[in-house]
Amino acid sequence: MFKQVKQKIENFKANRDMVIMCQLGKPLQLFQQLRYALIFKTTHWCWNNCAHCCESSGSHMPKTFIPESVIKGYIDQAVNDKQFCREIVFTGGEITSSYKFADRNYMLNIINYALNKKCTVDIKTNAGWVNSPLSETVFSDLENIVRGQSNKNDKSNIKSIIHFQVSLSLDRFHKDATDRDFKFIEHFANMNISDVAFEIHVSSIYQDKNMFPDLMHKLARSGIEISELTMIGSKTNNIEQVYDLNGNVIVRYSNGILFNGGRAKDIEYARQTPFPQFSFVDTDGVSLMAFDSFGNVTLGENSGKKISVLWRDKETKQPLSLQTVRDNLAVATKSAEQEFLMQHRIIDVYYRPIIKMMRKMKTI
Repeated sequence: MFKQVKQKIENFKANRDMVIMCQLGKPLQLFQQLRYALIFKTTHWCWNNCAHCCESSGSHMPKTFIPESVIKGYIDQAVNDKQFCREIVFTGGEITSSYKFADRNYMLNIINYALNKKCTVDIKTNAGWVNSPLSETVFSDLENIVRGQSNKNDKSNIKSIIHFQVSLSLDRFHKDATDRDFKFIEHFANMNISDVAFEIHVSSIYQDKNMFPDLMHKLARSGIEISELTMIGSKTNNIEQVYDLNGNVIVRYSNGILFNGGRAKDIEYARQTPFPQFSFVDTDGVSLMAFDSFGNVTLGENSGKKISVLWRDKETKQPLSLQTVRDNLAVATKSAEQEFLMQHRIIDVYYRPIIKMMRKMKTI
């Protein structure tokens, strides 16, 4: 009993700031005032069933995708909105499974459409396809995207050059992750392009941070010339290292905390995300709107409870306008604030007499 109440006291301390923020309506204000990025979780299907997947994606999930027309429609609406930061992420599940279960040109079309709208694009893949019959086709399509960007870029400023990024996972949960990432990075490091137009982001969890040096040593042993550009530290113990490989590709590395969403709830060192429904702002001060293939739009991508609404009409199944979706998310955010405050009051009323008693007994 005492142990349980002590934990509640810690929760009270952690909740204090969030209570004030919700009382002031700050989460809603943040959502309405901040610029936003679009995330399209194109499918929940994946050929991996990783134990740490916060989305619980896998081969048991439906082989369905957000329609290409829906994605293009939301991009069209977003680029006319001053609050849109022109950053788009295409992810899953595994987006490259579209080559098996959707239109052969699905991934190529949505990436090029976003890039042609002058948006920065990031696609997330586990690279499980590099040893499959799909590899030649996927590599060819990605090469065409990279070459197209190289021809369009302003070569006077490296920051304006990189509009296209592929994010890879490097951890113990993806089988043969080092080998997969090596084959992917080696391919583009040896690709003959005139200027850097492509960035690869390799990410891992803190427990697997030693895997990246092994990957870089393997690339160096293969004859790739590697130049370190910079190293960035942060208060959250995340690090970022940036490398130039053969002058053809930028590789960026980061590692962070594993959160206990989805199947990761069963992993001992996975951390709980405090107030996940209000954690929808990234480190650059941009709010995240994530569309998924089940018809939902969620604020942020953190584990735990989320603020979510539908992107399609319940009756007609037609996509709602982007403005309607944002209006509905604002209503849902306000409801989440009120629900949080109510839950906190209930907990406070129930436990405060016990806490007072324990203080008198000097047990806390």
